[in-house]
Amino acid sequence: MLKLNAKIRVYETIKLIPTPKFYEFTYVKNVDISSSYKSLTDTATIVMPKKVYTNTKGFDQNLFANATGNEITIHDFFKLENYIEIFLGYDGDYKPAFRGYITGVNSDITATITCEDTMYAFKKVKAVKDANVQNPNDTMNIVATNPTTNIDNFNPKTFFEKRIKELKLPFKVNALNEDLGNIMIKRNQSLAQVFEMLKDKGIYTYFKTETTGPVLTITNNPQNHTANELGGFITRNFIKSPLAGALVKKLINQGLSLLSSQLNKATQSVSDRFSGKVRFRFRYNIIEDKLTVVNESTKNTRIRIEKYFKNSNTPIYIELGDPNGQLTKTHVLHSDTDELPKDPVAFKKATTQTASELYQYGALRAMESKPSGFEGSFLTFGEPFVRPTDQVILENAKDKEKNGTFQVEKVERSFGENGYRQRIYIGRRVEAI
Repeated sequence: MLKLNAKIRVYETIKLIPTPKFYEFTYVKNVDISSSYKSLTDTATIVMPKKVYTNTKGFDQNLFANATGNEITIHDFFKLENYIEIFLGYDGDYKPAFRGYITGVNSDITATITCEDTMYAFKKVKAVKDANVQNPNDTMNIVATNPTTNIDNFNPKTFFEKRIKELKLPFKVNALNEDLGNIMIKRNQSLAQVFEMLKDKGIYTYFKTETTGPVLTITNNPQNHTANELGGFITRNFIKSPLAGALVKKLINQGLSLLSSQLNKATQSVSDRFSGKVRFRFRYNIIEDKLTVVNESTKNTRIRIEKYFKNSNTPIYIELGDPNGQLTKTHVLHSDTDELPKDPVAFKKATTQTASELYQYGALRAMESKPSGFEGSFLTFGEPFVRPTDQVILENAKDKEKNGTFQVEKVERSFGENGYRQRIYIGRRVEAI
């Protein structure tokens, strides 16, 4: 029988940055962790006795008694905004299951520690610097400060990498390199609020667990669609218009071939401990099956993508879906720097190129809505370890539609008195076996 093991490290912090000093705990009563790329913040709840035995690597054990010799309680170790790492596994093998900050400590018979993942730090810092927004010549503050700032040609990769470097936060960033046009950001908005704003534009932000630490991931393709899948979706949902013809389709194919290498790079795991693809078998290591088969559905709906230029009030636009369907979403892009050419030949070339780019932009957003695959979840053991955006291979199902490779959307992990379990929520079908 496999033996459960857990390890919790609590780091003291200075301005949310972890210090080298940490306390280590090797016993917990229960741990519950919820992770999903669709929710901005992952959460963890730890239940453990108020009286704890600890092991500090490299520190004097006398730290665990105060000046009068009384034993220090759990509240002296689990402090608000301390950085915490949770490692879980079997038979001495530990995998990082959660990293984040302590947001609450409640105690009765047992102590309950609530945590949020590293996104908590981004809820505490502003998205833009506002130290010098006031005109130095306006000492009486006669002219009110603009409450927002306009970011020209907003690119998530350059913007967030620069801002996180300025804040000296020790987190790796894997960000989308895409021009989103002009973005208005309020000066009092936190980085996390900007992430929420980008979600409306089809861009998801989450921390992906890796061996060395959490990686801030900002992407418009969390389900790891390939260029071939995007091309097929556009073909099935192509709506003809004055701008959308054979030339646009040709440019779309050219663009997708260039996009292919970027998409493949984004799907690769950067850790040797997490392969990014794991295998499960029905009637072997799947304890409970609550999966329902669904098929791609864009019938009776369509989406629209518009782009405005500096010298034109009329947007370049495309639509995807059912031409007679209800318009369910309009994505709007602005540019205060780019202009459309006035020469008719150059104008046609520019608008055609823009339309092909908008199809790629729209397809990535539309494919998130209801792809072919599953709704629901299945329950399994704590290993093999699965993360959101990983892929799972399901085999040996009586219902053959349930065999295949699928994308993971959410994982609920429980560890403790009732064993170690994962409830895995999966979405789109990647490929059939």
